[in-house]
Amino acid sequence: MIYLIIFVGLILRLISSNQSLWLDEATTALVAKMSLGDIFTKFLPGDFHPPLFYLIEKYWSTIFGYSEIALRVPSILFGLGTIYITYLIAKKIFNSRIALLSGVLMATSGLSIYYSQEARMYSLAAFLVTALFYLFLEKKWILFSTVLVLLGASDYVSLFVLPVFWILGFKNWKKLLFSHVPILSFFVIWFPIFQKQLLSGLSLEGSNWWNLLGPATFKNAALIPVKFIFGRISFDDKTLYGIIAGIAICLFSFVLFKVRKSSKLLWGWLVIPIVLGILISFKIPTLSYFRFIFCLPALYILVAAGLDKFTKYRYLLITIFLLINISSSMYYLLTPRFQREDWRKAVGEIGEDVIILPAYSQTEALEYYGKGDQIININNFEGGQKVVWLSRYVWWVFDSTDLARKKVESLGYNKVLENNFNGVVFWKYNK
Repeated sequence: MIYLIIFVGLILRLISSNQSLWLDEATTALVAKMSLGDIFTKFLPGDFHPPLFYLIEKYWSTIFGYSEIALRVPSILFGLGTIYITYLIAKKIFNSRIALLSGVLMATSGLSIYYSQEARMYSLAAFLVTALFYLFLEKKWILFSTVLVLLGASDYVSLFVLPVFWILGFKNWKKLLFSHVPILSFFVIWFPIFQKQLLSGLSLEGSNWWNLLGPATFKNAALIPVKFIFGRISFDDKTLYGIIAGIAICLFSFVLFKVRKSSKLLWGWLVIPIVLGILISFKIPTLSYFRFIFCLPALYILVAAGLDKFTKYRYLLITIFLLINISSSMYYLLTPRFQREDWRKAVGEIGEDVIILPAYSQTEALEYYGKGDQIININNFEGGQKVVWLSRYVWWVFDSTDLARKKVESLGYNKVLENNFNGVVFWKYNK
């Protein structure tokens, strides 16, 4: 039965998997084309992530190519692996019935589907964290140690799970201690690059970019349970969205209350990383809900166990929870406006015209889709072209005083068109 559930999860993750790459995915694609030397010396010191996912994409792409789907397949596979290990953990802690329901909830989760379709490291991190908890339960310390190193080389925020093992693994403290030797060795070697990444990130404090990274705010914290339940979808009517989200959170809380005294390991997995994320985000912004999808398996195992506690209304409640997952997932999969930035459509509309950017830091998607030669930085723009397209993509971050627009218009250009390609905004100017 679990293999049928995984198959359903695969089908859901393949739907719309050929959508346009967004900016960060395009970065992944360009990094995958770099030499190893350039990845470690030119790219990673200015990035905010460890190297493993980029290396996986590099070697995967040399075999399967750089298309949107090819770049996303590793994340799809990690998402499927997470479903299976979630099932194994629930079966070990509870029983097969709860394990199957946990697998179904993970397979149909809108948030899991979204990030299983993204050529970034978050699906990999969720898979490795889930594997880590399973190996901890099985007391397979050598494999635990190996996966821990892989996790440290994949995503920093995911390491917020470590205190869970320190708190609950005291009976095996010697083995747990020795299992940390390889990851400590890795970070001794990695520290010079990590230090550069950290300093690069901290240098953004006070900027508009800093606010996008996830500082500790009530909104960012509140979005975690909402997005865990509904994934990336939302409604234009924010009041209605808030009411529905509030009802859903109350429903989840009601079910989770049934298992409040259940597995400390699962509760620690769900709660401790998020609490740490909130606290650390007062100094280093990490409080974006997608960074914590590695907690999602714990949520669904606990929900499945809570649903199993009901006798009279069990199947009604299970149906409601499945409907929440399936309806929100299909709403995302079949509604383009909830999908990724459509740089592919944007470059098709722009054609061979010149593209004006306020900064070189937003070129990745344009380069991936073959428009790199048409880009002119606003500092080098002299106004000799008849038609230009001005990027308005998060311009308040890259050009907070709007100097690019002012310069284009001062050179005699008149705006004739505004296009929004799912968050990728370009203004067309004629002279």
